[in-house]
Amino acid sequence: MDGTPKKAAAAEATGAVELQVLTAYRLTDGVVIYLDAKGGWTEWVEEARVSRTKDDADAMTVLAKAGEAAHQVFETYLIPVSTDGDRTWPVSMREVMRAQGPTIHPQFGKQAMRAGRIDATAHAGSKRTGRGERKENREG
Repeated sequence: MDGTPKKAAAAEATGAVELQVLTAYRLTDGVVIYLDAKGGWTEWVEEARVSRTKDDADAMTVLAKAGEAAHQVFETYLIPVSTDGDRTWPVSMREVMRAQGPTIHPQFGKQAMRAGRIDATAHAGSKRTGRGERKENREG
């Protein structure tokens, strides 16, 4: 037995969960947004409130449902993130792409505004799945 069920039970008993932020779409324009520490919404995942416990994640979900009821946001859900203390970034490549904005030329739009905020090649699921890695040309 690998102990995984025991670890999950211990984490649940202490209220520990993976780091998460709550994301949604803004109802007025469909822009990806994140719940911030003040209970408002931000377009930047780095400014999002990070949940470290199940109770905090539950509280964030309550705030999200209130935002939906007030017709501010739609499709709210929690996403796993990583942090190094100063920066926060989504774990999955899908969420990295949502955080970066429309996939257009990086010198335009939201991607240009967020220069240096999230480096998709340094983070996210692409490293774990092997997808997105560049093949080097080798001379034979």
